[in-house]
Amino acid sequence: MEYGALCLIPPLAMFIFAVATKKSFESLILGTLVACLITDGANFIPAWCKILLDECTNQDNAYVLLVCGMFGGLIFLLTEVKGTMGFANFVMKYCKSERSTLLASFVLGVAIFVDDYLNIMTIGTCMKNVCDKRKVPRQALAYVIDSTGAPVCALLPISTWAVFYSGILSEEPAIVAMNFSSGMEAYMHAMPYVFYPMAALLVVFLFCLGVIPKIGAMKTAYESQCALATEVAEADEEIDGGVAGAMVEMAADAETKMAGAPEKPKPNIWDFVIPMGALIGITIVTADMLIAVVFTLAICFFLYTSRGKMNLTRYFELFWLGFEDMMPVLGITLAAFMLRRACGNMELPQYVISLAQPFLNAQVMAAVIFVIVSLLTFVTASFFGIESIAIAIVVPMAVSLGCDVMLVVGAVISGGVFGSHACFYADATVLTSSSCNISNISHAVTQFPYAIIGAVLATAAFLAAGYMM
Repeated sequence: MEYGALCLIPPLAMFIFAVATKKSFESLILGTLVACLITDGANFIPAWCKILLDECTNQDNAYVLLVCGMFGGLIFLLTEVKGTMGFANFVMKYCKSERSTLLASFVLGVAIFVDDYLNIMTIGTCMKNVCDKRKVPRQALAYVIDSTGAPVCALLPISTWAVFYSGILSEEPAIVAMNFSSGMEAYMHAMPYVFYPMAALLVVFLFCLGVIPKIGAMKTAYESQCALATEVAEADEEIDGGVAGAMVEMAADAETKMAGAPEKPKPNIWDFVIPMGALIGITIVTADMLIAVVFTLAICFFLYTSRGKMNLTRYFELFWLGFEDMMPVLGITLAAFMLRRACGNMELPQYVISLAQPFLNAQVMAAVIFVIVSLLTFVTASFFGIESIAIAIVVPMAVSLGCDVMLVVGAVISGGVFGSHACFYADATVLTSSSCNISNISHAVTQFPYAIIGAVLATAAFLAAGYMM
């Protein structure tokens, strides 16, 4: 490999800068610039611009960016007509406490299993006002959402994650030689060994029940929430609905950013249920979230303008305000795509796996591969890219060492889920924090201890399975 240990420098520089500054976008740009400096020397600026252009024109990347931006517009429309407030008022009848609120978020996360983006954006929109009323920090909601996004998708065959992996497995010669009828059948044989998603769901469920306590930054978030509630109560004790009502109104004012907006209508749950039901249903039928978002925006237009909730001008004004509100998210996501490409150009995955190869045996291979893929996806935010490379490398290695192939495939998938869950600039982390209106760094540091607990449990499970097989 041409660059050897030099390929470790860009992610290391990015990570150190991010920890020191708590800036995601700037850290990612630094990582790509360092990578280009190593690969292209004095021509690093043209090389960096080429990566930027390639990632901007990549169809898959454009798809993600468009979906996120349009969803921002949809959220502003739902907020304007108080559809989210209507849903919150309905759910509040059943969410009487912190525990029931978190459990309701968990159940919704498991139920919306088709796509992790759909899961994240839908539940954040649904539940953040409910959490405000019940004095549950949005960091806790973000943790629940992120822990039931990719983990649930990876554990069910009817999901975008399953479709991706089935395609990869169907083309791997060692998998084909096992005579599965399809890539999906191979994926289903690997599912019992996808230990990290199982561990992540167990940990977040116990957190919702209160069995696992608030740790580190999550504990601080709860303390800050209590302090905020007290401050609001002292500032305005006569607001209808008390502290919770005041907090929800403050959150709504901060989120909408709609100066000069006309008087808003009364909350109506159907203004939320009809568009979101259409979004979920169309996504399931078409398997295309972009199409689903476009149809849902059209449904909102006819649903709201025909009833006088807003006019044509206001509809498009809100849509563009929402799209604009997602620009920081889109910037971080694009920068993460660039870092992924830069690290791929330096063959980072191949180098790291080659370092571990001499120390592997059939018993420990799955556990080691899980740790390696977790680290690679954590520092590069490249889940499907890293995993497609890793499967091509480690499956033949597993055959030669006599290790169970499906166990190793489960380790690769698990490592990708960990990266999606824990990486502070991963698309899932950024979208989750955006849907809950908190910073992605705040979300990442509050959920990280729980992700590590899940990773430790998964590593132990891979070791146990390796020695039993």
